[in-house]
This record gives sequence, C-alpha cells and structure tokens, in this order.
Amino acid sequence: MPPKTGIDVIAHFGCEWSETERKKVCQQHGQPPSGVRAILMRELRRLGLPAAEDGRTYFTVWKSRSAGWSVAVGYSEHLVGSKVTLCQVIVTIGGDSKAVVLRELPFQETDADVPLVTTWSLLDVTDIDGDGKPDVVLRGDAYENHWLEVHIVRNGSPRMIFSGLGYYL
Repeated sequence: MPPKTGIDVIAHFGCEWSETERKKVCQQHGQPPSGVRAILMRELRRLGLPAAEDGRTYFTVWKSRSAGWSVAVGYSEHLVGSKVTLCQVIVTIGGDSKAVVLRELPFQETDADVPLVTTWSLLDVTDIDGDGKPDVVLRGDAYENHWLEVHIVRNGSPRMIFSGLGYYL
C-alpha cells in the first residue's frame, strides 16, 4: 500500500488470488482500535453477518490528521465452490466516536464468477473540491461495472458530491 499524505493508516488488508490454494487469500496488516472494531462489528452484525464469520473479517482504518475523523471498512468474504458470501460496511467515525455509514453490503451469497453485488473499497482521503478539507474517495466494483464516488465530511456528516460510472479492461 503506498503511503498516503495527510492520513495515518492504522490498519489495512489486501486480498489476492492464490493459484496454489485456488481461492482468494486475505492478509490483515495492523489492527483497528478496539472502539473502531466494535463499531464495525456492530454494523456488520446489523447487516446480518453471523458470528461464525468473525475469523474472515478484515479491517481498514485511515485517520485524517487534519480533520480529526477516520474512515473505516469492515469486510467479510468466504468462498465455497462457486458461491461466495459477502458482507461489508464503510463508515466515517468522528472525534466523538459517532459512526455514519457511507456504504453497506448486507450479508448475502452470490455467484463467485459473476457476482450480483457491488463491493466498495477505500481509494483515498484527499481534498477533491479544493476547499482545503479532506474528502473520502471510494471505488465500487460490480461484475462489469465500476464507480468512483466522492463523499465530503463536514461537521461529522458525510455527503456524496460525485458518483460516476466507468469501466476498465
């Protein structure tokens, strides 16, 4: 993961396909603070994640140095044959520990080769609109569709200011 300017990377995970294991293998680097982990697990449970999936849950936490808030991702994925179960939440967490959901994917099963869901990843925290304040940039991935979204966070409340559909080969 490349270093980010203006943010502290507290925790992050990466997943890659393993030919030897014939599955996607994820690795967690760093751990979220206990309060952030509790928020993410509470939200994932609200979305239907069973307790049995706890060992397959991964976290990303980036803290903005200038704004005092964090953006955090909780992600669970489990592949069995041609089926995959997924659950995901992305939240902003203010200095008061109040969490606001940016994106969520309720716990569900879908086809591993042609998934009927959109997953989201944290792409950056940077000043997009030139106002000197950091914004959250997300990337959405569906089977053949890809999005970029920008969310501004002001006074602890995020608001989407851009969503664009694109593609890549």
